[in-house]
Amino acid sequence: MTVSLVGCGPRQNLPTPEQPIAYDHQVHIEAGLECVRCHRGAEEGVHAGMPSVQACAGCHRREIPDHPEVQKVMLANENREPILWAKVNVIPDSAMVHFNHRAHARAGVECLTCHGDVASMTVAAPVRNVADMGWCVECHRENEASDDCLACHR
Repeated sequence: MTVSLVGCGPRQNLPTPEQPIAYDHQVHIEAGLECVRCHRGAEEGVHAGMPSVQACAGCHRREIPDHPEVQKVMLANENREPILWAKVNVIPDSAMVHFNHRAHARAGVECLTCHGDVASMTVAAPVRNVADMGWCVECHRENEASDDCLACHR
């Protein structure tokens, strides 16, 4: 089951965080990678997660190793340092929301419903204020999901 883009509307003007490495989602998607290849926890876990430096380096030993941004990845891998990515979609702690990727994936909600068409982005940018409870409640109601406060606030 695929849930439609209920309530997505136009892109909101939200700040795009600066990243330590210029990662181009569009190039990776065109190469055949799916969201869950790098964001492994998105289907099975509470959090989507980020790939390890070792995972990135594993592919980039063969793929465009001379690219300046790839060289940053390889240096981090050699030094056994993590890449400290800035979160793009942030639910503030003050919202006291328990968001569960697994529950949404099981319900058939596509990544782009909340994250926008990241596959067409060269730089990951927020398209929706994920701290906007009204949008979440509207989506839940239109898709007949629970809108009980305790579904998200624990």
